[in-house]
Amino acid sequence: MATGAFAVPSMRVLCDSDMFDIVCLVTNPLRYDRNGKPIITPARQTAADYGLLISEQESVNSEECFELLYLLRPDLLFVCDFGQILSKRILSGALLGGINLHGSLLPKFRGAAPVHWAILTGEQYTGVSIIHMTPQIDSGPVIAQSPAIAISPYETVVELEERLAEYGAELVLDTVTQMSRTDKVRIIGQRHDRVSRAPRLTKESGFVPWNRSSQEIFNHYRATIQWPRAFTDWHRAEGVPLRLILGAMSPLDDSLLELTHEDFSHISFIAPILTDAKMNHLADMKAAPKVTTVKRRSHHSRRPSWWKPGVVIRSEGNQLIVAAKEGTVRIEQIQPAGKKMMQIQDFLRGYPLKQGDQLGIQE
Repeated sequence: MATGAFAVPSMRVLCDSDMFDIVCLVTNPLRYDRNGKPIITPARQTAADYGLLISEQESVNSEECFELLYLLRPDLLFVCDFGQILSKRILSGALLGGINLHGSLLPKFRGAAPVHWAILTGEQYTGVSIIHMTPQIDSGPVIAQSPAIAISPYETVVELEERLAEYGAELVLDTVTQMSRTDKVRIIGQRHDRVSRAPRLTKESGFVPWNRSSQEIFNHYRATIQWPRAFTDWHRAEGVPLRLILGAMSPLDDSLLELTHEDFSHISFIAPILTDAKMNHLADMKAAPKVTTVKRRSHHSRRPSWWKPGVVIRSEGNQLIVAAKEGTVRIEQIQPAGKKMMQIQDFLRGYPLKQGDQLGIQE
C-alpha cells in the first residue's frame, strides 16, 4: 500500500527479490491535472514497471478493499507513504497484519511529514523505523530501526527523503525476509512519554517566519522546497501586497557574511532511543556519521535599529538581503505571483523593491 516516492526503493527491492510474491499495489485513485492529464504517482509508476495488479481505493477501509484482501489472502501488508490510516479490520485482512516504514526514529515525529519536521526543527540526526501497525497513527511496536543518520545543515527535504528511503529499503528487505522465514522477530514498544508530532504541512506552512533567526528561515526553506514552497508578501507603498515565492537563499549573519558549518550549532551524538533492542539485523547497516560538538563563531557586529524582521536592507544589482530576527537572509531567486522564477537581478529590474520595504506580516 503506497503512493509517494518514499516507498519506491522498498517496492523495488521487494519486487526484485525472488523470495516474495507481490500480489497487488493498493493506492489512491488516479487524479488529473487542470489540463486533464493523469497524474502518475511514483508508486503507481513502479507497479506498472513491474506489471503488478493495481487496486485503486478512495477509502482503504471500505468493504470493497476488505473483500479484495479476502480474495488475495496476503500474508503481509507493507505500507509506506500511503496517506490513509488502516482500520483494525483491514489490518486483520493479512495473516501477519501490516508493517510500515516511517521516516524518523520513532517515537519522534509521528505523523505524515516526519522528514519535513526534522528539518524545520533543526534536528541534527534522524533515521527510519519499521513498526508493526495498529489503528493508531505510528504508535505500533517497533520491529527494526536504523542507526542515527546525520542531517547536513544544507540538505533539503527532497535530498534527505531520498537518502532515508534507500536506508529504509535495506531495512525492509531484511525485516520481511526474517518474517518470511518465520524467524523470531523482536518487537519493542515505543516510549509514549517521548512522542513528538509531525503533522502534514498545509499551504500556509510555506509562509516565511521572518521573526526567527536566519538559520531557522533557511531550515524553513529547505523543508518546504518541494511543497508548499517558501513564500512571503511584499507590502508595496501603493496597491495590494504582492505574493513572492522564494527560490534559492543563503543564511547570513548581521555582518552579511554567509553562515558556515561552524555556525550551525551541533549537539553531541545521541544514540537512537531503541538501541537497547540489540537487533542483530541492524549490524550490516551503514554506520551513522558521528555528530560532534562545535563552537559557534563569535559575531560582534552591531545591528542597526531599523533592521526589523522582514525589512529589506539591501536591494541593488544581484543583491537582495532581508533582515531576520537574528542575522539576515540573501535571496537569490524570486517568483512573483503568476510569473516564472527569476534570478534576483532580473526581478529587481522589473519590480521596484527597495531598501526599507516590508516583507511578511506588516506591523
